[in-house]
Amino acid sequence: MSRLRRIPLLALAPVLALLALTAWVFASPIGAGPDDDYHLVSSWCAGPTAEETCAPGEQPSTRVVPVALNDIECFAYDPLASASCQGEVWSWSVNEVVETDRGNFLGAYPPVYYAVMGALTGPDIQAAALGMRVLTVVLFLAITTALFLLLPLRLRAPLIWGWLITTVPLGVFLLGTNNPSAWAMIGVGSSWLALLGWFDATGRRKAGLGALFVVGVLMAAGSRGDAALYAGLGIVLVLLLTVARRRGFWLDAILPVVMGLVALAFFLSARQSQSGLAGFSGSSEVPAVGVVTEPEQALSGFGIFAYNLLNVPFLWSGVLGDWALGWLDTSIPPLVSAATTAAFVAIGFVGLGRMWGRKALVLGLLVVTLVALPVYVLQAGGDLIGEQVQPRYLLPLIVLLGGMLMLARSARPITFTLVQRFVIVASLSGANFVALHFNMRRYITGIDGASVDLDTGAEWWWAGPIGPNAVWLLGSVAYALLVWILVRSIARPSIARPSIDEGAPVDSSAPRDQAPGMPITR
Repeated sequence: MSRLRRIPLLALAPVLALLALTAWVFASPIGAGPDDDYHLVSSWCAGPTAEETCAPGEQPSTRVVPVALNDIECFAYDPLASASCQGEVWSWSVNEVVETDRGNFLGAYPPVYYAVMGALTGPDIQAAALGMRVLTVVLFLAITTALFLLLPLRLRAPLIWGWLITTVPLGVFLLGTNNPSAWAMIGVGSSWLALLGWFDATGRRKAGLGALFVVGVLMAAGSRGDAALYAGLGIVLVLLLTVARRRGFWLDAILPVVMGLVALAFFLSARQSQSGLAGFSGSSEVPAVGVVTEPEQALSGFGIFAYNLLNVPFLWSGVLGDWALGWLDTSIPPLVSAATTAAFVAIGFVGLGRMWGRKALVLGLLVVTLVALPVYVLQAGGDLIGEQVQPRYLLPLIVLLGGMLMLARSARPITFTLVQRFVIVASLSGANFVALHFNMRRYITGIDGASVDLDTGAEWWWAGPIGPNAVWLLGSVAYALLVWILVRSIARPSIARPSIDEGAPVDSSAPRDQAPGMPITR
């Protein structure tokens, strides 16, 4: 017992996070992520069995692949349909094939994500796809844990708060799918912090943070073309935060400059990037549930610009639950977005209280990017908010924003009252609790299943002894405990300080944002 008492409570965080995210891994069937049929086919075509399972088609843009991979999203676009269409037993034969153009056959996406996931492919689609999901979760937790251990104290709060206030429900959902957007989020959200720590660290810590920075950039730039752009933006913002007239800085800047060029190369080589900058054409097949009502009369020119500019925050709030999950067919109750938005605003407002010139500059540039980029892409394609551009495209930037809001020049912890801490934990864990249930209900019975009991009338579930309710409750409890431990560790309770009249000593020379004994790092 004495040894157990010596184990820091914070050491349980990675275990709880693994349980919470594993629940999201099993909360959706294979193919539930947006465009997962495309990404799974691309992974199989990059794997060791590609010669057997990805034969050339009649056109350079097509391949002959197993029918199961091509039709894996059989439930998509119909929220009343469960995932039972996939069958109770997963098996497929190389003789049951179909020609498709749904794959990364012409280099639309960077190749790194598919090359890594392709190494896990095999004859069992379900086992291989689940292995890919678990790998993504493990990579996320490994990188985040390593960052927490290597970063200086003042950068741990941006790391933890940045993830907590931006990933429910869209982020945790994507981590449990086979969509490269999860890697984009991980890479962008981790690389900038690793780079910021790199400029301050020395010795082994510096080497470790440099390695994490390189891994983060490669994950982002190697998964999506737009994420390569975001990783490059993160590098620029960190350089603005840290630039100094000293020789050591310019030597340290060699690494980010090189990786910035690598990210640029990935961005320019991905056809996805070029099509995005040119503007998408046509409207989305399925609008987001809860999308802003489009004007009855067709708009053009300045009308499209004004409409998109006024409604662009709807894309941001989509990350926090205002848009449907999956193939935009899994609606989430407004309670979720209300809770997550409240947490983001409350924590972000505290972060704004720790402002200085360079932080204001980078936050301003980031907000301008979050406005200008989607408006430009929509304008170029003649599209309106709710068409083509989805919140998951902006999710890495939202994570970046959440972390940078919490930057400080000292390690002085944020203080909250007991009630404030309770509300934060309740809001985030409650939002995860509800979102996880609704996501699972959509695939187990379709949204027409009204019972709180997920086992009732189940039409689809994984083979095994653990049922839907157990996964939901275990994952929700693990997440709630995780949030409580993290908030407890980085947000101390506020304590009433004695007034001057009570004889408390006052050091008027100490900066307000400076922790005792810590110099301000500029």
